[in-house]
Amino acid sequence: MNRDANTPGFVQVGHVVGTHGMDGELAVFFEAGELSDIEQLNLVYLRNERGDFYPARITNLRVEDKNHNISFFVQLDQIADRTAAEAVKNKGLFLETGNATAFLDPEESAEDSLMDCEVFDEQNEAIGLVVDVLENPAHPILVVATTSGSRLIPFVEHFVQEHRNGNIYCQNLDDLEGI
Repeated sequence: MNRDANTPGFVQVGHVVGTHGMDGELAVFFEAGELSDIEQLNLVYLRNERGDFYPARITNLRVEDKNHNISFFVQLDQIADRTAAEAVKNKGLFLETGNATAFLDPEESAEDSLMDCEVFDEQNEAIGLVVDVLENPAHPILVVATTSGSRLIPFVEHFVQEHRNGNIYCQNLDDLEGI
């Protein structure tokens, strides 16, 4: 699952790995989700060169199981030939966040819930907004946009006192000065 500050409102659920045939059929890898959820999809979003999302209706979805390896072949309404299919090769497939709950990993959902949270210091003064959550083997790290740039705050008990109502209350932030 891929959700970052540059894709508000959308979640990447798969990507085009190749083309299949001459009629614009796409070989697609879905990053998560049950087979039944994937088979229920009828609308996905692609991203153009400017980064804008545009809808693409699924007109046909075919599932093949060869040697316990499931492959998905998708036909989109806007892609009618192999040339058009080649143009979207290696591009992501997105769903609106509200329609992607079946594809969200609960662990990632918890981290996504940190996005756009307002961050406060020990004096309850706003210091910024969470714009990204970095994966780290030990613990997540919050990237907080402040008026003077960005600040990294480890999401551990020593620095994060509480997370509630879309706000993160921090402590001991002076310990991070000079790092």
